[in-house]
Amino acid sequence: METAHACENGTMLELERLRANPLQLGLARLVEASQYAEAGRVADALDALERALQERCRYRRDWLEQDPRLASLHPLPRFQDIVRRADARYAEDAAAARPHLMFALPDDLPDAFGYPLLVALHGNNANARVTAPHWSTLADARWVVAVPQSSEIGMTPEAYTWNDRERVVTEITAHIDRVKRATQVDVGRIVLAGFSMGGLQAIALALTRRVKVRGVILVGAWIPRGDELRDLVEGGAGKMLRVYLVVGDQDPSYARTQELFDLLSRHGVRAHIDVRPGLGHEHPADMADTLSRAAGFVTAP
Repeated sequence: METAHACENGTMLELERLRANPLQLGLARLVEASQYAEAGRVADALDALERALQERCRYRRDWLEQDPRLASLHPLPRFQDIVRRADARYAEDAAAARPHLMFALPDDLPDAFGYPLLVALHGNNANARVTAPHWSTLADARWVVAVPQSSEIGMTPEAYTWNDRERVVTEITAHIDRVKRATQVDVGRIVLAGFSMGGLQAIALALTRRVKVRGVILVGAWIPRGDELRDLVEGGAGKMLRVYLVVGDQDPSYARTQELFDLLSRHGVRAHIDVRPGLGHEHPADMADTLSRAAGFVTAP
């Protein structure tokens, strides 16, 4: 789960950013409760969590009981009652969640090989409805654009995440098969794309060959510490891939995205990095033009 950890001033700014996004409400309430708990304001911290439940937010038991910022609350009976109710709601909502797919078809007929297909994964704590407009303009260039919605629920109602790799593989494979049944797809021009955690999963699925694709387009991809991607690239994965990376120089993942580009380039993977001055962790305003360039790069001979 992507969370916010920062100094006091940074956390306040992060909290305001979270509050501004309705799909981040559950995370905002958790950050708010942790601030109160760390300040010794136990009753306010518990009230913040109670408000979250009233707003139908849901938290797994381990998210609350293993959060060190909430340590002062752990022994309290009221906290344990909140944990029980939050976990029960999470379990209920998780059981009811199903994979969902939105896709846009071009108006023109496909060429002899079929339509190229873009599969774009939303970021964590988002959904297909708010994500699709960023990617669907590529349908005007005779692409089929598929925007899957994970069945792995987030903290806020209508928010979903891509944390479980095996679930990602199963759902994305099923979605691609569904699109193939619905229209004529050129299997040699399937491209995975994604924002934030969706970007990480897109590059990981391509490098592990769990999903066979021509290229990958990453926008503000969340690149974690660790050796997974490095080991895959150094082991020769991705030699036939093309990778287009878009990142703002104010994005927290900027440095790691640059490192990923350098790694890919050193090992013969055809990659391009598009750095946007002043852009934070968000889609660029000129997403339509960005996608046009990116699609051309990853599908070039």
